[in-house]
Amino acid sequence: MQNQAGSGALIAIVDDQRDVRTTISKGLERHGYRIHPFASGADLLEALEYLEPDCILLDFRMPVLDGMATMKAIPPHCRHIPVIFFTSHGDVALAVEAMQNGARDFIEKPGTFATIIAKIEAALISSKPLVEKSHSASEARDLIASLTKREHEVMRLACDGMRNKEIADTLNLGVRTVESYRHQAIQKLGESKLINIAKIFQSAQSS
Repeated sequence: MQNQAGSGALIAIVDDQRDVRTTISKGLERHGYRIHPFASGADLLEALEYLEPDCILLDFRMPVLDGMATMKAIPPHCRHIPVIFFTSHGDVALAVEAMQNGARDFIEKPGTFATIIAKIEAALISSKPLVEKSHSASEARDLIASLTKREHEVMRLACDGMRNKEIADTLNLGVRTVESYRHQAIQKLGESKLINIAKIFQSAQSS
């Protein structure tokens, strides 16, 4: 089964158990999603400074910073990203509290891939009007042409899912320099969401 609304969507998977992250990541990748796994809520929050996933799968029970605390700490510019919680406890009270605090949905472990994908698809479809923006090929080419060579390189790698540090290592630049190029590119493109920036690059390459 190939997903439709979520084709190519970037999903953040946050779980302190490596085997869970690996299993879910591999399963979702087979269905056409791009995946960015995180071992803790703190890692996710740090990444949200430069990465904007289309949906977040967030484990409820994690050490140091649990799922609820992580969700509440998501920065304002990322609050539109749908959050789906995982829990091993089937606690209805936790589910209600999560929904009241802005979670989009709730999955009790172990969830089947059919359930996980259905929840992701519903979340992506419901958030689609907030993120979808189309550009003609000529408009996209004009936007891309406004970027410097470095800004172009940084944003292409960012759209491929690379973190700022990974981009810095690839281009032999400092992380702060990458952040600066990224900020400048976002200002020129008029988009902060990577999925929309990726669409601009795709439109620019169309005939």
